[in-house]
Amino acid sequence: MGHFQNFKTVIYCTSQSMVSISMESLQRQIDFFQKYVGVDKVYLEPYRDDCLIPREQLARCINLFHKNNIEVAGGITTTISGEGEADEGRQRLFNTYCYCNDRMRNHLKKTVEYIAGLYDEFIIDDFFFTNCTCDDCRKAKGDRSWEEFRLALMKEVSENLIIKPAKAINPNIKITVKFPNWMESYQEAGYNPGEQKDLFDKIYTGTETRHQRHTDQHLPRYESYSIMRYMENLAPGRNGGGWFDCYQCYPMDAYLEQAYLTVLSRPREVMMFCWGSLYKNKLITPMGFQLGRLDAMLSKVGACQGLKCYLPVNAQGEDHAEDYLGMMGVPVEGVPEFPADAASVLLTVQALKDEHIVEKLERFVAAGGKAIVTSGFVKEALCKGLEQMTSIRYRDRIISAAEYMTDKPHTWGSILCSAQRPVIFPVMEHRNNTTWALAKAFGGDESYGILLRDTYGRGQMITLVLPDAISDLKLLPQPILNRIRSELCAGDVVLEAPSQISLFTYDNDTFCVYPYACDENAAAQQIRVRVKGVATELYSLENEKFRIKPLYVDHNETLFEIYTEPSDFSGVRDDLEAKGYSFVSAEVEMVPDTYTDLTDPDQILKMQKLIDALEDNDDVQQVWHNWNEPEEEDED
Repeated sequence: MGHFQNFKTVIYCTSQSMVSISMESLQRQIDFFQKYVGVDKVYLEPYRDDCLIPREQLARCINLFHKNNIEVAGGITTTISGEGEADEGRQRLFNTYCYCNDRMRNHLKKTVEYIAGLYDEFIIDDFFFTNCTCDDCRKAKGDRSWEEFRLALMKEVSENLIIKPAKAINPNIKITVKFPNWMESYQEAGYNPGEQKDLFDKIYTGTETRHQRHTDQHLPRYESYSIMRYMENLAPGRNGGGWFDCYQCYPMDAYLEQAYLTVLSRPREVMMFCWGSLYKNKLITPMGFQLGRLDAMLSKVGACQGLKCYLPVNAQGEDHAEDYLGMMGVPVEGVPEFPADAASVLLTVQALKDEHIVEKLERFVAAGGKAIVTSGFVKEALCKGLEQMTSIRYRDRIISAAEYMTDKPHTWGSILCSAQRPVIFPVMEHRNNTTWALAKAFGGDESYGILLRDTYGRGQMITLVLPDAISDLKLLPQPILNRIRSELCAGDVVLEAPSQISLFTYDNDTFCVYPYACDENAAAQQIRVRVKGVATELYSLENEKFRIKPLYVDHNETLFEIYTEPSDFSGVRDDLEAKGYSFVSAEVEMVPDTYTDLTDPDQILKMQKLIDALEDNDDVQQVWHNWNEPEEEDED
């Protein structure tokens, strides 16, 4: 395929990084990237934020990339600055277009025609949305909701300002639309994957998750995997790849983790954004090495598997519930259509976007299927027919729980356990011996089921009561997590471990256990893996000589004990030495979580003198600091 066997490595080049660069500087930058990550392809945009690369400069860049055996495609970012009175009254996030303004519409059409005359393929960056509420937009909206208006508007823009003009210039051109990472907000901004996947030739997927707590998007990191799988199921064979960036990614693992999770979803391309930000960036060296390790692993795993989670296009509610389950060790596979042929299905509030969902659920379970439904789904579906399948009733009360009890599968015993701090759950009442509680939460003298089972026809319906803050799933004690996993995991492998450890399963008896590198659980973990049936051993995909024998076989399940290591410096060093690499330095170093910028020239001088003095001191073996020391820039 290129530098790697299972995916192409791709870098996006913004117009600002290429508009005035010399070919000498560009060659140095190409050499840097080829050395560390091996670039197979670049997306080189001629336009972004009013920065247009002249045709002659663009041709020089393209020719140089081709000389270095790098494939080149185009790109466009749909942003434009305001121009005085023409933009008066418009408040446009990130300078995105107002598509009710003739000047901006004509500008976009001409830009697309320019790009179509240069390339046979281009991608639209994920600013292809609108949040404008100017007088023109409100008049055009009429009595429709903003969602209805924007979905219709962006369909018209896709057809008349992008696709038709581009294909009029170049009938063979292939156009890709990139969908952002913020899937829960698509319809409110005009994105409609259900229609746009058919309008455009290909789609692409944003997999940026960064820091869940510290960024505005607050996306669970599992989404770097799950959104890729959802888009692949939405447009099979036409999801071009996963796209992530390096911003707000400290420590280093916060950046690399996006790549790990993207690659585990089996993408065709791994796209890094962007060329100018990554050149001479310390993140690139480990990225290349880890991509090599992941590529070798992908050569041995099969197709991705997981519990089918029905997420209709443009649905909302209980946002990212499936991702939080993924981060507690339940492999999840989002699908845009109800998976009637699956053995089990997960339904959150979003499934209620389908007005026939209760009928589909009833038929599915009655025929022998296993449905896992969330408390939010139950709340909304009662009085819509779900009350015929369960005794559970929502009472608009909450319980604060730090103590729990769960049954032991295959026995009458029970386990009592406690959490470090309370978790708030909605109260879901049920009738004993009609609905059965598999796990309960205690609040004072009361207890209520948080994992409940109903039998119906030949199948089962499992209700999972989600915490008021869904991310609090990670606070549940391990026995409760294990019980939830045992009911929800759809494949042959079940994890017994703390939270914040994901399980990825594939269809050829392979799996991956991933402890999130930036969590409190990032120390070495001793975990257990239950495999359905009788298994004689597990072996490592990195080293097949490394074999693990089972602890025991119980109730037709085989139990293994394994260890996870979030980092293995010595192993990395030894692997490189075995491949013939020599090192200028091969030691563990301190990497700060945050960096400090200095702007005062006197402070910069003092800092430089301090570092120099420490490095010259014979009693000092190594100097570490968190000063974001500016790098010397090449002249263009």
